[in-house]
Amino acid sequence: MKKLSISILAFLLVTFYGHAQQGTLDSWSVGINAGLYGAGGQVATSLFPNLKLRAGYDYLNYSAKNVAEFEVDVVYDEYNAKATAELTELKVKLPNYKVMLDFYPARNGIFCFTGGFYFGKNKVSTNGLIRDYQQLSAELGVAPNLQYEDVVISPNSNGSFSADLTMGNEIKPYFGIGLGRTIPYSIVGFKFELGMVNQGKYVVSSPNLNDAGNNWVNGLIDEMDLPVSEKVMNWWPMVNLTLSFRIM
Repeated sequence: MKKLSISILAFLLVTFYGHAQQGTLDSWSVGINAGLYGAGGQVATSLFPNLKLRAGYDYLNYSAKNVAEFEVDVVYDEYNAKATAELTELKVKLPNYKVMLDFYPARNGIFCFTGGFYFGKNKVSTNGLIRDYQQLSAELGVAPNLQYEDVVISPNSNGSFSADLTMGNEIKPYFGIGLGRTIPYSIVGFKFELGMVNQGKYVVSSPNLNDAGNNWVNGLIDEMDLPVSEKVMNWWPMVNLTLSFRIM
């Protein structure tokens, strides 16, 4: 998939350069947008009457405190007890550049097919705390591990733990459909877009969690009895609303 993405990107760049040399970039627009990858801006131009090229940047930054709490099992010999874990902080960062081609089957229509790529490293970071972990360690005379389903947590000495979730690949193919003009006929135009991003496999990295943390997608599918596979879950739905301004 990565080699295919790079090949298609190279083709798009060559196409863009070739048409720029021929002087066919005769109309332009700038726009602002909001969607499931956050808010951003873009610049668009016309390659052919039916084909538009646009490039831009989207960004989403979200954080929350005291997100959730859950019970974990204490893993130590035959000691049978539970402890309370807290997710004290959650941070979501989705920084993505994008390059898209919009194809309009009808030259003067408002319906288009879109294909392209998002480029960026999407990540979710969490910090947590095991309540009274130091007291529990003193009681047992050892710093015990904790277990939540198949995930084993090895906290720091003060009970804290952390994890990062990388949401797929840095190069992400996108396919979608849209209603509206990428380059409006009048000064201002609106466009609605619906599609899917192939993010790739989600990976959990943490100094405090065992490798079972990377199987959370399969665990979610089994727990909810979803009629899908892990590969299907690697697709991310995309909705975008764009306000464009014609400049040429």
